Amino acid sequence: MFNPTTSSFTQSLIPLVFSCLVLAGCQSVPTLSARSLGTQLNESLRALAAPDSREPDRARALAESRRLTADHLPELLEDATTSALSPAGATLPGIHAPADFGDLVPVPTSHVTTPGLHRVGIGLPMVGVLPPADANAPRAGYRVPLTLLALPKSNPTECCDVALVDPERVSSVRTVHGDFATAMDLEAPIDATRATGPRPFTGLLKLLRPGRFSGRPRVVFLQPFDPDKIPVVLVHGLMSTPHMWAPLVKALLADGRIRGHFQFWFFFYPTGQPVPLSAFQFRDALDAVAHNHGHHKPMILVGHSMGGILSRAQVSRMSEREAETVRSGIASLPETSLVRRSLIFEPRPDVSRAIFMFTPHRGSRLAANSLGAWGVRLIRLPDWLLGTLMHYALLIPEIAEGRPPTSIHGLSPNSSFLRALDRTQPTVPTHSILGDRGRRRGSLLASSDGVVAYSSAHLAAAKSEVVVPAGHGGFANPLAIAELRRILHQELAETSGPGKSASMTSNSMPGKHRDAANKRK
Repeated sequence: MFNPTTSSFTQSLIPLVFSCLVLAGCQSVPTLSARSLGTQLNESLRALAAPDSREPDRARALAESRRLTADHLPELLEDATTSALSPAGATLPGIHAPADFGDLVPVPTSHVTTPGLHRVGIGLPMVGVLPPADANAPRAGYRVPLTLLALPKSNPTECCDVALVDPERVSSVRTVHGDFATAMDLEAPIDATRATGPRPFTGLLKLLRPGRFSGRPRVVFLQPFDPDKIPVVLVHGLMSTPHMWAPLVKALLADGRIRGHFQFWFFFYPTGQPVPLSAFQFRDALDAVAHNHGHHKPMILVGHSMGGILSRAQVSRMSEREAETVRSGIASLPETSLVRRSLIFEPRPDVSRAIFMFTPHRGSRLAANSLGAWGVRLIRLPDWLLGTLMHYALLIPEIAEGRPPTSIHGLSPNSSFLRALDRTQPTVPTHSILGDRGRRRGSLLASSDGVVAYSSAHLAAAKSEVVVPAGHGGFANPLAIAELRRILHQELAETSGPGKSASMTSNSMPGKHRDAANKRK
């Protein structure tokens, strides 16, 4: 939390002029023009309320009000109160005490890249830092949006009513000059959070040296857990981190209805290890969420590339007989065996649907060519995993031969695991978003996103399929985001319609939708 401080210039004036002056609402810090803070804020509001004010005048008045609040931030936070304010005359929810946060960071100027995350209004947007209080919080804590309101009182000898508010719950506030919208910046907290993981270079490191991954693979929340919101779990692919999802998440959160009904989680894991192991760790991490937080609404899984394979494994059943086609002798292993648990599994009952983005259900030829072989040679699996796999050298002869399986092996069209998984039928509705980089000749069947061919990404069981004009990294393509938005709205319509509940089973969901406009022949 901010500690109240006073500039040296102010300290030199206070003993001489204002040593005994304490206003009822807040201490007024004199400026060079000797006008009180309350008077200056009052002038800004009056300019905003003037019926003949022009847009440039209003912009200047808002900027001046924001600057004044930022300049007097420590003392205003000290005086932040939960009384005297009301949104358009009603009682006011969503007020916070500065002491509730480990730190408070002002946002003097908003950087607008996603318009739906901003609202022009009075007050100073801030980012509040909540220390990590649960196992699924970002390691540096949650970042939440706030707005500091300093409103002049009707008595010109007093300063302000001050409150630190949630701008989503407090969209407007009543002042002596009428009702005004409350400023909102939801983009700054997303930019500041570490929930979306480290930068892409870290993804390369976690591919080549998965043993350097700190801690266990885990699910990380973007915001504090809310049992009333539907979880959307985003799973990145090879050589990546959750940071890749930031543009997509911003675009989805710009939709107020999605923002009000969904919460975003990320699965972070080292991508160089065997695919079945990562799928098991994903399952284990989701179990940990249920253990840590109890009831949550059925999840929607969104996987990009290899993340789609991990997601498909959560909504599929791999029997002992199917696992034997991957590795002979699996069924004879103890039930506690890591290898057995990675290859024999049941579908999760807490998933409502899965969305596969640019997913190689039948592998990618890049994983089997010379480039893939070069990548395999660079990957160094951690000692604990090599030691574990050595116990199963008879089942996995590559271990004894010094060729341990990696994620690149697992993404090859020759992967026995992918073939076995592809023979399973997802137990929930699924949707496909595919890429076509435009270099094909002939039908859609010959298209590719540059890494995954249409023939590998296509899933016959999918309830919808959209092909976007993009390469393998097109998960943030506007058409891809529009399709995700459509699916999330569909989920809301199907789970909250008349006579339906948010916990209804996936078997009651309607039939197949096919986007003919994008399914070009």
